[in-house]
Amino acid sequence: MVHLRYTLRQLLVNELHRRQVPDAGAFDPTQTALLVEVLRSTHRAELLQKVEAAAAQDRSAAWPQVAVALCAEAAGLPDTQLAALRSAHRLLPTDPAIGWALSQATRDSGALDEAIEGLSTYLASDPAPEVARLRARLEVQRDLQKDDRRHERDGVTVLWPAESLTGAQASDLSLLVDRALDEAAQLTGTTRRPRLTVVVYPGKSELLAVSCVRTWAGALFDGTLRVVANASRDGFDAATVRHETLHAQMAPVVPSAPLWFHEGVARVFARETEPWGKWSLMVRNKVWVPFTSLDGTFDIFESSADASLAYAQSDAMVELMLELGGPRAVATALEAFAAGADTPAAIRRAARRDVSGEDLLAFLQRRLAQRHLSR
Repeated sequence: MVHLRYTLRQLLVNELHRRQVPDAGAFDPTQTALLVEVLRSTHRAELLQKVEAAAAQDRSAAWPQVAVALCAEAAGLPDTQLAALRSAHRLLPTDPAIGWALSQATRDSGALDEAIEGLSTYLASDPAPEVARLRARLEVQRDLQKDDRRHERDGVTVLWPAESLTGAQASDLSLLVDRALDEAAQLTGTTRRPRLTVVVYPGKSELLAVSCVRTWAGALFDGTLRVVANASRDGFDAATVRHETLHAQMAPVVPSAPLWFHEGVARVFARETEPWGKWSLMVRNKVWVPFTSLDGTFDIFESSADASLAYAQSDAMVELMLELGGPRAVATALEAFAAGADTPAAIRRAARRDVSGEDLLAFLQRRLAQRHLSR
């Protein structure tokens, strides 16, 4: 977590204070009223047209561009946001708040020089260690990617070292991610994200150098979808890529939803192998993790066995919701979490009934019996 001393909102507050200083000069009262409206509004998307008009009227002032960037972000218009930030940066090239915002808007684009420059601008005013570490990580990413090849398809950009994938494999990867984004948007009832950068690394050591991923991971999504190439026919693990693509689609929409939901949906979406062993153990011992205990992270579990049980239960809970609630169950649960629901309430809405731990075990018992009959 980065604690920022300089933000775009504070920049607008400072502009308002400047206008209120006695003898500061004459200011257009309409513009000042608009500035106040932007600061007071919790729905800045509705103000976008007004602030865009103000920016067009006075191209020498930075604050309207900053207001456009804030409103565009609220409206989910990243291209408009980035254009406004770049205009603001040209007008105030040393402002730390604009530098930080520009870095955040470009750090997942694959072209990292602008993001690094933005962090350098911020660090010139606030030498925060966490920001310095972030810049160092981006510099490593830039150096690793500087000779990468590039392929684009419908908003999906794939970057890869020539020795890791063939051009055909990279094209197949972009197609897989493109289609997976469409499917993930449909499953979650969300609008497909407009852009996603996929970076392929030749080995896990490069992935570890640019992230905080666990040593066993073959991919992750941290704003960029990062994949380790392998020696398979595809050159990558398709199920892992689908898993992380689901995170790329859903995580920005409900970042505060519990881990079990994110992981359970991603594993079901990726069609990963069911954890039959853990499910059998749950049924045999009549044990499950209380639903309310799954509202936080899995760090509360004292052992890796407990954590793996929580992951297995996450799969089962999502599959049970889909069985009871139908194809829209995931989207309904997502809406509930976005509205602040806890796990039992979100499951209740998605499944259209109360669900207990005993219900979950009964569902698993049926699944295990079906598997036994099909073998």
